[in-house]
Amino acid sequence: MSFGSIPRDTRNIVLGAGPLAVGLGFYQVAIAVFLPLEGISVARLGILLTTFGLTSVSLSIPFAILSDRHGRKTIMLVGSVLAAIIILVPGISSNFAVLEISAVLGGTADAMFLATRNAYLADTTAVEVRAETFSLSFMTFTFASGIGTFLPAFFPFFGIDLLTAHRVAFVTLGLFALVTAFIVHKWAVNRKPTSSHKGILPRKSLPIIMKFSAANLLIGLGAGLIIPLVPTWFYLRFNVTDVFSGPLIASSNIIMGLTAVGAPRIAKRLGLVNGIVMTQAMSTVFLLAIPLCPTAAVAGTLYVIRAVLMNMASPLADTFLMNKIAEDERAIASSFNAVLWNLPNAGSTVVGGSMLNGGNLSLPFYLCGTLYVTSIVLFYALFQERTRAN
Repeated sequence: MSFGSIPRDTRNIVLGAGPLAVGLGFYQVAIAVFLPLEGISVARLGILLTTFGLTSVSLSIPFAILSDRHGRKTIMLVGSVLAAIIILVPGISSNFAVLEISAVLGGTADAMFLATRNAYLADTTAVEVRAETFSLSFMTFTFASGIGTFLPAFFPFFGIDLLTAHRVAFVTLGLFALVTAFIVHKWAVNRKPTSSHKGILPRKSLPIIMKFSAANLLIGLGAGLIIPLVPTWFYLRFNVTDVFSGPLIASSNIIMGLTAVGAPRIAKRLGLVNGIVMTQAMSTVFLLAIPLCPTAAVAGTLYVIRAVLMNMASPLADTFLMNKIAEDERAIASSFNAVLWNLPNAGSTVVGGSMLNGGNLSLPFYLCGTLYVTSIVLFYALFQERTRAN
């Protein structure tokens, strides 16, 4: 399979996300260690993360409406600039008020990307190459963020103290991320939908969105129970720290990025619906086996396989949704779907954490697996009649 069939400018936008993804990957893993070392309490760190998430959820739909009505480029460009700034901020200030403002900007940037990126890729590609486009996008972003996640492993070799190494990395990667903004400015076209929907709800596509989001909501609810808590689970189950789990997650991201190249082949051979169902079902089998593993190495191996299979379905699902949505409702569909994934995902993480804190180390996996199976069955039941056509 070749990505050469993707339009050149669209391919440049997809590959150009790499510098930003490296910075975001580093930011996500490093901020949880760096800020406490700088004297920011864990409670305040939680406030920053909550601010980021609430800002993203609350603004994603308004930006989606603007995107569907007025075009994607400006929102995507401003979002990429803001994202670069929030990567840079921890390297120049540890003031909580400044960090809180950067969390608001970060959530705003995330909302802008939710409102534009998938819709833009769908707008600028034909149906025949859309699976390749979303696979290349997923591969680029996941691989690059995996590199960023892995960077702290090299800090002991820099010859400087840990805090200084973090500050230098935040600033350097924040500036490097501006390359993505330049690429958006240079190659993105300010393409607007040929028509514009009125009101907030995507009336033409609402039935498809509701069906798709119903299944996706269950995935988000299940994932929140254990996936964000995997490093904690490894510590409680095997007494290994993030020296083990950090590189493990980074490796899974890099492998996910590399193996996403096979997603279009799966779509062509099985169809989008069957491809999504097959990869998610296989992933669930490995998920349910993880709590039965006798060693951290075996559990880590199964975790990587699970992550690769589950996330291989991601570009297929993006392609399926964008193929079914009216052109002038693509951004609102992406944002609506993201909100219905993120809200239950955030809520169930609290439940999963309580289970682990109470010593129930296996139950979160089994509940997650049950919700995954329910989602897979529901998705197939809702869309199986579309299998041959897609």
